[in-house]
Amino acid sequence: MRALAALLLCCFSVALHAAPPTRIEANYDVLTKGIKIAEVREVFIRSGDRYRIESITKPVGLLALFRPDTLQIVSDGSIVAAGLRPINFAYKRSHETKKNAAAYLDWENSSLLISSGSYGRHLETLPPDQQDRLSALYQFRYIPALDERKEVTIPITDGNKTFLRRYLIRTKQMVEVPLGKLETLYLATPAQQTPWKTEIWLSVENGNFPCKIVLTEDDGGVLMQVLTGLSITQ
Repeated sequence: MRALAALLLCCFSVALHAAPPTRIEANYDVLTKGIKIAEVREVFIRSGDRYRIESITKPVGLLALFRPDTLQIVSDGSIVAAGLRPINFAYKRSHETKKNAAAYLDWENSSLLISSGSYGRHLETLPPDQQDRLSALYQFRYIPALDERKEVTIPITDGNKTFLRRYLIRTKQMVEVPLGKLETLYLATPAQQTPWKTEIWLSVENGNFPCKIVLTEDDGGVLMQVLTGLSITQ
């Protein structure tokens, strides 16, 4: 199953281009076939021009019995005019440690060091707008006039590899999530040869914050992440 691209809540509405929040606390439920299988808690903290995001996913129900594997994802770095500039990224599992991965983004030397339990260590050239799989979800806040664009492409690393993620942007729509009914921007990857697809709904009133994420696998399996609580402090 593809990893949660990843993933995030009481609401304090913020303007899209206001100063970056000092703290965001978000909670999600993760479901498949309508059954809740995990809970996600994320905390974003800004201190001056530095940020840190920590995401913890814990299985619940039967999944907790058969696969009690807690996932911790951390992204930290700086905040510049263009948004988040990650420096360190870590993906850690409590049980399946061979899947652990990390990335170090050296902006001064334009290099990206990837350290993967599955693929080993290697060095790549760092694109000027590089994100990691966690910071990418918070970067939507900083993309100017996102609602006026037809598409957006973001280079992402997950600590195993790097890839370009292209999203087509649709008109605004209302979406019902456990947190409530929200006006959203709908983003989706282009059609593939298989059913694989990533869909993201961004809450407009909360600074283009992801309130729903749906991942469809190559085999047609669907994983859904929905916002259950959000607190944003300026």
